[in-house]
Amino acid sequence: MLWLCLHFRHLPMEALSGAEPADYPIVITEAGRIMRRNRLARQDGIHDGMSVAAARAMTTGLREWAHCPDRERRMLEQLATWAGQFTSRVSVLAPRSLLLEIGASLHYFGGLEPLRQRLHDALTTIGHQAAPGIAPTPTAAWLLARHGDTTPITDVSALADRLASLPVTRLDLPPRIQKALKGLGCQTIGDLRAMPRDGLRRRLGQALLETLQRAHGERADPRMDWKPAAQFRARIELPAETTDRQQLQPGFSHLVDALCGHLRRLDAGITRLHFRLHHNDRPATPLRVGIMTPSRDRQRLMALLEQQLAQCQLTTGAQAISLKAGRLQPLTGQSQDLLGDATENNTAAAWQRLVEDLDNRLGQGRVRALSVREEHRPEHAWQYAEPGQGSGNGGQTPRPTWLLPQPAVLESHDGRPHYHGRLILEHGPERIESGWWDGQDVSRDYYLAASPTGERLWIFRERRGARGWYLHGLFA
Repeated sequence: MLWLCLHFRHLPMEALSGAEPADYPIVITEAGRIMRRNRLARQDGIHDGMSVAAARAMTTGLREWAHCPDRERRMLEQLATWAGQFTSRVSVLAPRSLLLEIGASLHYFGGLEPLRQRLHDALTTIGHQAAPGIAPTPTAAWLLARHGDTTPITDVSALADRLASLPVTRLDLPPRIQKALKGLGCQTIGDLRAMPRDGLRRRLGQALLETLQRAHGERADPRMDWKPAAQFRARIELPAETTDRQQLQPGFSHLVDALCGHLRRLDAGITRLHFRLHHNDRPATPLRVGIMTPSRDRQRLMALLEQQLAQCQLTTGAQAISLKAGRLQPLTGQSQDLLGDATENNTAAAWQRLVEDLDNRLGQGRVRALSVREEHRPEHAWQYAEPGQGSGNGGQTPRPTWLLPQPAVLESHDGRPHYHGRLILEHGPERIESGWWDGQDVSRDYYLAASPTGERLWIFRERRGARGWYLHGLFA
């Protein structure tokens, strides 16, 4: 096996959407000290460990956020879901690391270097920084990632030499153990490994010894695989309340990227995305994105989302964005003409894009498709459907594209129907007797008829009462 660890050192800051592009300095604080800061805060001379009071004195317009482990946990879990596109085995190593077993993925991605490049490009796209540590054991990969060592180790026999120079601080030990190590003069992992095992266990505890053994492949190092929820849900906090669409964009982009990564992992698509802009003093603002066929095309989803944002009038600042995806659906392949002529496919795609654009610009329920129902009575044999969900006539005899709201009485001479003259009955009768269970029963004989002026009509004759003729629809 081969493990890759992503250590997100800047996760406290990255958990705030748009923290880096913000046009004001931002710091994450803990116990009165600066824990992390964004680019503008660094330019102003603020550094990690500085007191908050000193930081305030060095710059104006400083935005402060208290360290929130829950926010980091949610972000790390979103990243774990996203990372599933690179491997089927992802493990969350709180508070800021992910472990990916990549040995089984190397062939698919064309080797280790192409996989590393794909991972780097994907992280850059979603606005995260993580130097990958790669080693045959998950603990060793974690130690390398924390140290910023990106040179892969692929052979267990090379672990001891590479890990020996790492400082013991990379082990993330409790203060009591750190103090004891300082007293012993142990500065590197090599110094620890040089100690007799019994003495190391007695002085520093069994847990530290087992960690070193797992790192070097001398003890089993099992990891629990991350299992994402069946339905994709994600939320991201904004660094400050805003009504500016440009400042909302990074948050939306991050959520869509996380969703697309999740969909790639499951080889699935989506047709409905439900976003919500959360405010302090009013209900959330909903934004819906809909497409006709299941997709995970990031560019298309973002284009439709931008249409929704362009119409959204925000009078109150948003403090967070959440995304709830609709039902995940399998993707279906598309085939081209034998000679590679994709004209028909291109026409269908252009029509689909038009319908999707209209649906998103006009609002939910404004653009609808027609679908047949399992019902013989023409008045009840159709229903509205979501765009792309309509269906044909289900094998019935031809039906007119224009059905009158109510059947219109036709003139009748010598028992024959007239409409701009005597009608010629071309096809029929098609007998329809139905509806006795709901009090709207009918008993009719339907015909396809032609008028003297060339119109093609759908008419029927009542089989009860006066047995009159009626016009019910017109063919195009």
